[in-house]
Amino acid sequence: MSGDENELSPQDHQPTPEPAPTSDWLAAPGQDINPEEEGALPLPNIPAPWPERTPSPLDALFFLLFLFLGFLLSTAALALALHWHLWGLKDFAAAATDTRVALGTQLLLYASALAGAVPVLRTLWGKGFFTGLHWNVLTAVRRWGWLVAIAVACNLLAIASDSLLPFPKHAAIDKMFATPRDAWMLFVFGVTVAPFFEEMIFRGFLLPATASALDWCRQRLTGTGPMGTDEAGNPMFSRTAMVLAAILVSAPFAGMHAAQVNQSWGPLLLLYTVSLVLCAVRLKARSLAASTLVHAVYNFLLFSLMLLQSDGFRHLDKLQ
Repeated sequence: MSGDENELSPQDHQPTPEPAPTSDWLAAPGQDINPEEEGALPLPNIPAPWPERTPSPLDALFFLLFLFLGFLLSTAALALALHWHLWGLKDFAAAATDTRVALGTQLLLYASALAGAVPVLRTLWGKGFFTGLHWNVLTAVRRWGWLVAIAVACNLLAIASDSLLPFPKHAAIDKMFATPRDAWMLFVFGVTVAPFFEEMIFRGFLLPATASALDWCRQRLTGTGPMGTDEAGNPMFSRTAMVLAAILVSAPFAGMHAAQVNQSWGPLLLLYTVSLVLCAVRLKARSLAASTLVHAVYNFLLFSLMLLQSDGFRHLDKLQ
């Protein structure tokens, strides 16, 4: 054999290339990824995507912004009325105790906020406003018996609290019951407008938005997967998020009524407790209409008791 035959060609001196490592992002097209395969790189720990749900914390901020704009509009309208001495009023203190003005101003605030929020949120959500708030009126209709029973239980709690807790003798709200007409206006407003808008604000926006924010924090801290939705598309929350959200949201709900009860801790504690019940109804039934019905029936029973005590609002001095 000649020496030429024993010499290696230039190609024989080139090292054999090593196979490229297999990983989830370098796999060949159509190749199945097997993270257990020997030599495979570990999969990156990427949090699961957060499911789209309404209302989100950003949605709640939008609605609070429209409420603030409604407050500015209603305050400006009241200032103009006072400037022209309409209804014989001269200052804001007198307007606060005039039932017609106080209820009219509050209605203007709510209506203007709703007029601005509805078209914006419908566009953002791509669905109806009450659908996005999970109104679910059929749920309230099917469970009306239980909901009324819960309202009755809350009313009995209010009666017991009046005897066991310190309630103010002459609360600020008592001044609004100046005439039978004022009492009837408060009755109608307290059973219809007030429950509807208060539930929309606290149980419609703030409660689910707070629960969603708490669950988002839990997912980022623990690495657990996000809560999904039920078969009807209603967002699901962890038990911890629901409890904490109810506790947090009930504080401003009670505080909103603080001026009406002279900041007395007895009625404030009652309002806080009732708010916890309303939050539980909203979360358990997954229906804003359900908590609104409980709220409306609760107010109806309270006003009905006052109606009986005052002989049909003809003797308002009996309410003092």
